[in-house]
Amino acid sequence: MGAAPATADVAPDSLATLYFESGSAALPAEFETVLSKAYHRMQRDPALKARVSGFHDSSGDPARNADLAKQRASVVRDWLIQQGLSADRVSMDKPVQMEGDGTAKEARRVEVRLE
Repeated sequence: MGAAPATADVAPDSLATLYFESGSAALPAEFETVLSKAYHRMQRDPALKARVSGFHDSSGDPARNADLAKQRASVVRDWLIQQGLSADRVSMDKPVQMEGDGTAKEARRVEVRLE
């Protein structure tokens, strides 16, 4: 299942995906549009939890790439919590190193999965 853009009503177990600039952990311009849909869905259903995953590729320094992926996931998690979600409803996965032929853009993504 490939990553799909967030829809108007984010269904449970679906993805909200953000793509970051190379070398940056600053939230991308479209972050509020993408994340607010997941946030509002969680507000309507208090049983939902979000799992945030940062991705990176194998080029360059693996430790630096993993740290940057973690920083990106952290800013997404922090934004959701700053909007009013309880911290126990937003967890982070260990940074994921992409395997295979993924694009550089896909390697700079953070996914939010609602469960």
